[in-house]
Amino acid sequence: MNAATSEILTGVVADTLEKLAFLFAVPLEGPASVDTRELATVRVRFSGPCCGGMQLSLSRPVLAELAGNMLGADDGSALSADEQHDALRELINVICGNLLPLIGGKNAEFNIQTPFIPAVGAPGAGEFGPVNAASNLSVESGICLVALQLDGPVPAEGVGP
Repeated sequence: MNAATSEILTGVVADTLEKLAFLFAVPLEGPASVDTRELATVRVRFSGPCCGGMQLSLSRPVLAELAGNMLGADDGSALSADEQHDALRELINVICGNLLPLIGGKNAEFNIQTPFIPAVGAPGAGEFGPVNAASNLSVESGICLVALQLDGPVPAEGVGP
């Protein structure tokens, strides 16, 4: 796993959560221990100077808070599953859009595909990898786990502000 890319990923995720959803996150010490059935997960693929994908998982209380904050609802848990998933898809889209110029170069152009919620029990739904960078964060009411998978090498001008 690339430590420099993981550090950049952590900074982008924390910054995006704060600015987009008013959620404050700090890196977890050590690995996250969580029941993956208690997480809402979204994935996105991208292509350009480097190709790959990103997976983001939030604990359900964080998802409700994220959706409520993004949609201006008093109680995010009262929002429908579709509304919560829309907020989750928008979050990964923004994180990916903020991260890619930092790892691919500020002048690089990327095509970010439509984020999707992996179907539970579908073939390949549980698979994501190999992971090149990861970020495990503690968010006010739970956790946020992000994994980045690259299909090839990072361009020489990438990885760094």
